[in-house]
Amino acid sequence: MISQTEEYALRAMTCLAFRHPSFITRDQLFEATQVPHAYLPKIMLELNRTGLIRSQRGQNGGYALIQSPHNISLLNIIKSVRSGTAKNSLLSTASISTEINQLNEHLNQTLSMLETALDQTSLADIITIPVKQKLKEQYCVQK
Repeated sequence: MISQTEEYALRAMTCLAFRHPSFITRDQLFEATQVPHAYLPKIMLELNRTGLIRSQRGQNGGYALIQSPHNISLLNIIKSVRSGTAKNSLLSTASISTEINQLNEHLNQTLSMLETALDQTSLADIITIPVKQKLKEQYCVQK
């Protein structure tokens, strides 16, 4: 459903949303997201390439969202780091039994509902849930 890379991107983008419009350093992201050190820069590079974040070098540098958290859906984040062509639907064919076609149809409907929910959920929706203050104090926002 959601790959490890996609989950890591969602973690990083959530932390950036808490800090928007400020920058968060790479070390702060490592600590907050628990994404492996070798992997986080690759994810951030892809998010930068697709126009979701910006990066800045130097003393006050790091990563920041380009847009408001209200304008970035979870689906947009997932699609920005999705590698290759993900199989989005299961085909029904005459060569597959009726039972398997029924299963595929159900799975396609379920995947479609998940995609709709991810598209309708913004980063702002995530950072405004009740645990915001606890997360804010722990990692993503400077004390």
